[in-house]
This record gives sequence, C-alpha cells and structure tokens, in this order.
Amino acid sequence: MCGRISTAGISADILKAHFDIESVFPFTLSYNVVPTLQIPAIIEQNNIRKLEAFRWGLIPHWARDKNIMATAFNARAESVVHKPLFRESIKSKRCLVLATGFYEWQVSCGKKQPYYIFRADKRPLAFAGLWDVWEDDVTGEAIESCTIITTAATHQMIPIHERMPVVLERDIYDTWLDPEFNETDVLQELLIAPKQDVLEMYPVSNYVSNSRNDGEECIERL
Repeated sequence: MCGRISTAGISADILKAHFDIESVFPFTLSYNVVPTLQIPAIIEQNNIRKLEAFRWGLIPHWARDKNIMATAFNARAESVVHKPLFRESIKSKRCLVLATGFYEWQVSCGKKQPYYIFRADKRPLAFAGLWDVWEDDVTGEAIESCTIITTAATHQMIPIHERMPVVLERDIYDTWLDPEFNETDVLQELLIAPKQDVLEMYPVSNYVSNSRNDGEECIERL
C-alpha cells in the first residue's frame, strides 16, 4: 500500500521541464502527507497537460457519500480494471501523482521501522493514479479527488513491504495520460511490471509516524 508521501522540495521549474506542463497549480509542500489531504497530480485534457491539487482518496462521481475517500486512497493494479470503484476512471481519467518520496513501515519483532523511499536519480516520483470529480447533490460542492495505484513490490522493496506504488517512467507518460487511449489490457500491463532498481531507501525515526509532524526531521536518515 501507499498511505504516506512527501511533496516537499518539488519545484515548479523541475515540473515544467520534466513533465511538459505549462503552468503549475499552487499546492502545499509537506514532508508528511496523509490520505484525504491535497496532493499534486498531472492530468491531460484537450491535449494540454496541467497540474492540479486533488484530495487524496477517490470519490467516484456516482458515489452517494464523499466519506468513501478515507478508504479509497489506493487501488490494486491487479484488480483496478474490474473493481467497480475504479473501472470507469481507468478508461479515461488517469493521472500522475507527484511526490519527492514516500514512507513504508517494516514490521519486525512486533516493532515498526519507518523507511523513506525516493528515486535514486533524485527526480520527482510519478505514481500511476486515477481521478474523478464528485458533486454534492444538495450543496453543489465539487471535489476533485484521486487514488494511487499499487503493485507487488520490487526486490528492493520486498524486505520492507510486499506492496508499493506504481512508479511510471517518462516513456510511459504519454500513453498513461491520454484520455482517448482506453485499451485497459495494455494499461494494466504497464502497472504490474514495475522497473527494478529505480528506488533508494533508508530508515528514518518514528517522528514521521505521527501524521501531525512535519519538516525535514521526517526524512533524516536514522
């Protein structure tokens, strides 16, 4: 799974250059982002890529209750094409969720040791994601939300956790973001075979385990 990320250190210039986007929507930079908060994601509409802030936890447009967000912050790559919660979004509402890193907890002898995980080349992480817009029938409130897709862990991640977010490479961005491309079997293949040896990781203190904590101390090597 992926239930904690860092967006600290993402610069507008890097995003524009690496992801071919013209403008960057303001979003909060934080070392300790949890589901239901806002996270940055890139979508493509009318052949234009744009970065916006989405609430982390997918609320499908047909949902009766927005509180589903709290449990829909991840989607499994193996079932995303068929699961009712995600099967509409996978066809045309795909996004790249951006982060500088994410956290996972290794369980050993009854204790949980947090790790900070990031790209070895120090570029921003681009997680495969899905998005949708939900509107309250009574108040008219509109919420843009998204979820991060997870897959089986690479050999690097297995000692820490059996699952990890799908990290997409640059040569896949065009296909993934294209809302006109709806060959779900091809899309699913992109999700279940993550590239090896892309990530680095190291243990950090339990300071990050408290979601109220923020700052560089979250990513300081233990």
